[in-house]
Amino acid sequence: MAVIPKLIALSEQFRGRKFELTKDLVTAGRVAERDICIEDKTISTHHCDLIKDEDDYILRDRNSTNGTRVNNKPIEEKKLQHGDIVQLGSVELLYDSDGRTTSIVAKTQTGIRVDAGEGSAAETIKRLPQNSPIITGKKNQALIFGLISVLILAVLGLIGFLVYLMFFKQQGGV
Repeated sequence: MAVIPKLIALSEQFRGRKFELTKDLVTAGRVAERDICIEDKTISTHHCDLIKDEDDYILRDRNSTNGTRVNNKPIEEKKLQHGDIVQLGSVELLYDSDGRTTSIVAKTQTGIRVDAGEGSAAETIKRLPQNSPIITGKKNQALIFGLISVLILAVLGLIGFLVYLMFFKQQGGV
């Protein structure tokens, strides 16, 4: 059975939407006339084309306002490979050409990284730029550390207050 290549939306507002690439020429943009319609203000009305090339597709930018990127590099035209991260404007999509992509599980530039199934997850993750602003949970770690610190200080304050009261009670002050 032949695998149908597809683009899978990674960006939060479109996460999980799948666009099967079944034609020799697939158009993408933010209007309904396009084969792939993604209604996002950062996507041009005719943003790009996907042209069938053997078993894969060539991605061609159509002079879009906010550009087209593959693996965080601006492109005018590029042959896609399985696991490539395609960015149209600010919307990220995963190019899946082997049918093994199963779930979205981690974070990328805009909030997710993909577990592309056995053997290919590492390839997808390696393609992400080393210096990209990946959300690593440091903000959450700082928040948790801050809350724990406040709780420790509150407990210490309460213990100090109880010791103070016990000391006054023994002295007959209260």
